[in-house]
Amino acid sequence: MDYPRFYPRHGPPNRGHIVTIASAAGLSGSTGLVDYSASKFGAVGLNEALRRELRKHRLSGCHTTVVCPYFINTGMFQGVKSSIIPILNEDYVADTIVNSIRENREIIILPWIFHYVMIPVSALCPVGLTDFMHDLLGISSTMDSFIGRQEVPPEEHDSRKSSD
Repeated sequence: MDYPRFYPRHGPPNRGHIVTIASAAGLSGSTGLVDYSASKFGAVGLNEALRRELRKHRLSGCHTTVVCPYFINTGMFQGVKSSIIPILNEDYVADTIVNSIRENREIIILPWIFHYVMIPVSALCPVGLTDFMHDLLGISSTMDSFIGRQEVPPEEHDSRKSSD
């Protein structure tokens, strides 16, 4: 952020909370999600850079949180199969986000296995071990049966409108 040009006179208010919704795929790339992982890595980096920018300018009242969940049961990833790591309940994720904002947590990684196992393995171990962990935990095959959110065909959408 070009701080002087963005806030030329008085600077930003020293309060608020910016929440960036990313993904566990933004911390550890995932098979079948190359483009999605790339965009989520960007979201994680944006949040990290912004947090450091706010810190540099001593804006301690401005907080950031980046949310990095595994798959959430919302329909977006319909058909995804996860053998060991559970697909997350959307209410649980929402409650966790709200509580984390209240606690000013900088990062949320869900579920715990990603926070305490996958991220340290990815950061500290050889690439081959990380790839093996993805295979062992079934992460490499989660997208094999992916369907995605189904769009309603335009003719069905129009007929639903007229019957309302």
